[in-house]
Amino acid sequence: MTTQSSVVTSNQTGVHKDLESTIKKHLTHRYKKPYRPFSIDLFHRLDEIQKSINKPIILDSGCGTGESSVKLSELSPDALIIGIDKSEKRLDKLTTNNSVYHKNNLILARADVVDLWRMIKESNWNIKKHYLLYPNPWPKKDQLKRRWQGHPVLPEMISLCDQIELRTNWKIYAEEFKQALEFVTREKVLIETLDVNDFISPFEKKYSESGHELYKVFSG
Repeated sequence: MTTQSSVVTSNQTGVHKDLESTIKKHLTHRYKKPYRPFSIDLFHRLDEIQKSINKPIILDSGCGTGESSVKLSELSPDALIIGIDKSEKRLDKLTTNNSVYHKNNLILARADVVDLWRMIKESNWNIKKHYLLYPNPWPKKDQLKRRWQGHPVLPEMISLCDQIELRTNWKIYAEEFKQALEFVTREKVLIETLDVNDFISPFEKKYSESGHELYKVFSG
């Protein structure tokens, strides 16, 4: 029996009025929060693995339990899939105390993507595509800076690769992310509704079966 998921509710009715000014601020002032020692150690471990495999990388940021990353590894055997999630509970079954799971073309890591994205950028990893699948919507009007399109790390995240794909069940999130990508890259970004049969993540399956409208924003 499928557990029904509630639709996103918000006191915000459209694209946030401060989105553009917030992005301009982040483009002007680079995000300089110091890396945590744990993040540095983990990045070096991941860097050694990806160098040894030497395949184009597909990032799955906020991968939850890692099921979406497993799916992507099956769909893209010629790429190295790296799934990242900060939740110890979600990845605990696979990563255990080592914080990293590696098998064939799949790596799962328990880590802070905000730290890792910046270190990946500095090290010029060969990122082929970046998935952001159903991130926490932070739907309250005063939570814009918690969404990826309002977060100070946005410029570094967008610069990781040309192909970015975000999926969400909140239309406003999709519209904001589209606008943010277009503002930063000055290129056309597409948004479309999803008619899903082969689900890429557990959230996607749950939301679809609950009757939610699903949206995809993609560039590159």
